[in-house]
Amino acid sequence: MLQNADASPAPLSSGLESMAKTELERAGFRLRFPAPLEVRYERDIAAERVKDLRFIVLWGATLYFILGVLLNLTVIPQPDWHNVAIQLVGPTVVALAIRFLWLRVGMSSAVRETALMACGLLCTVSAILVVAAKPEPATLRDFLLAIPPTAFVLVFVRLRFRQAIAFFLVNTAVYALALSSRPEIGASDEVFLIGFMGTLLMPALLGSHTFERAARRVYLHGLLDRLRNESLTARNSALADLSYTDSLTGIPNRRQLDEALALFVTDPESKGALLLVDIDMFKAFNDRYGHLAGDACLRQVAQCLLQRLQRRDLLTRFGGEEFAVLMPDAQLEEAAETAERLREAVQREPFSVQGSLVNVTISIGVAVRQGHDLNTPDALIGAADTALYAAKHAGRNRVRVAGEPALQAVGTAA
Repeated sequence: MLQNADASPAPLSSGLESMAKTELERAGFRLRFPAPLEVRYERDIAAERVKDLRFIVLWGATLYFILGVLLNLTVIPQPDWHNVAIQLVGPTVVALAIRFLWLRVGMSSAVRETALMACGLLCTVSAILVVAAKPEPATLRDFLLAIPPTAFVLVFVRLRFRQAIAFFLVNTAVYALALSSRPEIGASDEVFLIGFMGTLLMPALLGSHTFERAARRVYLHGLLDRLRNESLTARNSALADLSYTDSLTGIPNRRQLDEALALFVTDPESKGALLLVDIDMFKAFNDRYGHLAGDACLRQVAQCLLQRLQRRDLLTRFGGEEFAVLMPDAQLEEAAETAERLREAVQREPFSVQGSLVNVTISIGVAVRQGHDLNTPDALIGAADTALYAAKHAGRNRVRVAGEPALQAVGTAA
């Protein structure tokens, strides 16, 4: 709980941000984004897009079936209910099957959009073919009634513009072939019907382009906001990390220790220990070898200590050449043994200074909190500091435990 965790700030996607700004400034008919931005777009909208399409297909198929029945009951005299059943039931069932099989988040966007177009084509093309297959002479009204399903799909179903173009071309081609298959429809009537269909569908086709372009621009604005928020969050995280990390040694600083101690003492029954560690004769080391060597020594001592502590223990730089180790739940014996292990490890660690190996030593003061004893951060630090002073006064390179005379000679003189 007290262990300092490394946080990796989310990087700013500057490339995506630049592409999004460029796309917002670009005018023209093209809809598709550059490849990296298109991939991000499809990934971000996939779940919501599938949800919308499943709803559209469900209600579209339902409305297609209901309107088809009403049209045959009210407009078409003496309808052939066998053909009506083929025209309405078949496409509706297949459209619903496509909805459940291919309109899913796991499918690629190409499969998803093609499946949506296929649902529309099933209904519209079947309406045209049923008219073309009528046994009795077909009339202009029959072929006029085959156009509304196509218009309905283009207006109310949110086809992507590419799919809308393919949908328009397929329906127009099938409609033209159906007209040419009926000799009772004259050439002038064919031209009229195809022109009427194009006039009716072209605004809807252009509207699908306008709608998709608007949706993509709305997405770009939202993406820019998210990228800026991610950048701000990453920067705030980095600043927070810096405010809790000692810049020289890379370990947590005094501020993090103070917050951890404040949390630690809130439970009056909690147990644990605080170790204060001081590098012996560090001023003399600096005077002899220089401050750069002193900085290197601090870093190496910090790493030596860190490698020999458990994950639950919090190592911090207390200030100057002093370090602090907070050991939550540690008993007296464990804290004393850990302190001695740390002292011996540093004593054996060779430091390379100006081409030669140098050894340094540390002194450690240990304060153990049990129950109501040392129930404030200042009291715990004060007790550990008193024990550290005793270790220094006894000759350095020693461990002293506050309030435990029997353990006052755990270390051995250098």
